[in-house]
Amino acid sequence: MSLTLLQTHESLLVFILAVALSRLLPLHSWYHPNAFYSHLFAMIGKRVYQPNTNKQQWYIAGSLAFLLPIATIVVLIFGISSFALYPVWVDGLLLYLCLYNPIFERKAQKIAKLLDLGQKATARQLSTQLVVRDTRNLSEVGIIKACIESLCLNQVRQFWVIVLLYLGTGPWLMLAYKLMLLCNHAWRKTLPPNSYFMKPLERTLFVVEWPFIRMFVALLSLLQNYKKTWHYIRLYGRHCYQTNSGWILSLFAASLNVQLGGPALYQGERFQKMRFGTERHPLSADIRETIRLLNYLRWFLLALICLLWAALNLFLQTQLRN
Repeated sequence: MSLTLLQTHESLLVFILAVALSRLLPLHSWYHPNAFYSHLFAMIGKRVYQPNTNKQQWYIAGSLAFLLPIATIVVLIFGISSFALYPVWVDGLLLYLCLYNPIFERKAQKIAKLLDLGQKATARQLSTQLVVRDTRNLSEVGIIKACIESLCLNQVRQFWVIVLLYLGTGPWLMLAYKLMLLCNHAWRKTLPPNSYFMKPLERTLFVVEWPFIRMFVALLSLLQNYKKTWHYIRLYGRHCYQTNSGWILSLFAASLNVQLGGPALYQGERFQKMRFGTERHPLSADIRETIRLLNYLRWFLLALICLLWAALNLFLQTQLRN
């Protein structure tokens, strides 16, 4: 009986184990495969990008620079996994490796503690590990905003979009999306966000994550400040430099009752980014509140997904017996 139950819910069990292990036993960045891929994409970008060329050549070079390596990696891993005796567990391993690393939350908590102690210079230096913007001249409010925005955007993209892609499309589009995120992050360290070299990658990411971010924000707005969230989306999110990010920041600005966004420096160039809300500026305590809110939403929605998955499995088993 117990063996039959395990076989019935094997995919659900693999999913739960992958998510739990990604939180309880995360791999260190020194030996995580993501570190290798990030270095690989950074070297490819450095090799392919030519600053003295026209926009069309940037666009073509940027397209090939991310499509060819990612397609090669996905095909190689797919070929290796096709020989696996337990393909469901291979899918779970890929999910485990792709999920958001909680070490970023620990660094954010450390930044909040440093700001409480008045060590702004140390907090500013540590924030460089969380964001790709220039942090040398950030004020205390700027450090806090950058930290909160990074937590929210990374949590949604590197956890929830990954989970929804895994559930909705399987592991291969999820893997390709994760590799695109790593490539985007590696290139943004040296290129401005409006670079034509990055346009193909950013547009591909936008299309892939578009339905999942809308679904996520729509669901969470029911649990948080619904009217305020949609008011912010209409007022700010739809006019943001990147509307997917605009929806995410609108949700969390409304939920935390603080102002997010504002101008930011990238490679010494100032970019006028949308401000979200007219509330007070965030404090260091709001970093901890953001982490608490993200943890609450994570475990609530994961419990809901598991219950719905188990109920669907039982319903299908009942239909098959009948």
